[in-house]
Amino acid sequence: MKALIIINPKAGRKKEYHAAEFLRRALRQHRYESHILMTTAPGNAERIISSRADQYDLIICSGGDGTLNEVVNGLKSIHRPPPLSYIPSGTTNDFARGLGLSKDYRDAVNSIFADSRQSIDVGSANGRRFIYSATFGAFVSSSYLTPQKMKNRLGRLAYLIECIRELPSVKPYHMTITDDRGCTVCGEYAFGAVSNATSIGGFLHYSHSQVDFSDGLHEVLLIRYPKSISELSAVIRSLVAGDYHANGIERFKSSGLRFICDDKPDWALDGEKFSSGREMSFNNIPCAVNIFVPDRFAAVS
Repeated sequence: MKALIIINPKAGRKKEYHAAEFLRRALRQHRYESHILMTTAPGNAERIISSRADQYDLIICSGGDGTLNEVVNGLKSIHRPPPLSYIPSGTTNDFARGLGLSKDYRDAVNSIFADSRQSIDVGSANGRRFIYSATFGAFVSSSYLTPQKMKNRLGRLAYLIECIRELPSVKPYHMTITDDRGCTVCGEYAFGAVSNATSIGGFLHYSHSQVDFSDGLHEVLLIRYPKSISELSAVIRSLVAGDYHANGIERFKSSGLRFICDDKPDWALDGEKFSSGREMSFNNIPCAVNIFVPDRFAAVS
């Protein structure tokens, strides 16, 4: 049996770098031959996975959500992708939080050898895969412009600071959005999210009862551009409370969507900037990734 361990030494506080030998020893005890590779540049993890993953029985990814995104995109070219273990070492770790994934390497090893896993959906945005979120508009840039040193020092507070700085530049995007049933909505929007997660960017939160990681559907949340201070205040209160019933907030589920915008909004896939045109097409790819999770979350397929 062979395992490929992908580590991003620049993510989070670099603890994953020092635990590489722990993983190697633990895998050796279970008769795995392991190969450890450190990423050196953006896109490196995706290239490694797409060219080598079919040679391994197990993939372990240690890094932030951006590193995981690269691994998932690398796996799409593999006919029978091996199961994936993800050890989060970023700052917010939205995706990991929803599945109860721990930063503790021992927990990851225990899940692997208990064969505790779940098949989860991933998304496709104009052909590019994302593991948990695609967002546009207000506060999106804060997820990739916040300095790494500030993230390490302040955690979620760093994102909040960047969001406050961004408020004066929030602009409306006139969009036409059509879902897989042919239903269409139009209007000016300040923010939108297509997701498969219980939290996004530290400011959107869903309960576990609201999100099914394997139902073939994405959560869609749209915020219309507020026309007054009172509307803006109501939206902010709703977001903080995790109650998305305020006027101007639209929320539904869909397996496919098409966004057509008069402008070119900045999108982020799994927190990383994504260049797009005026149109974005989304599809849900059911049960595309087989990932190790704690026993209480597992649904072995």
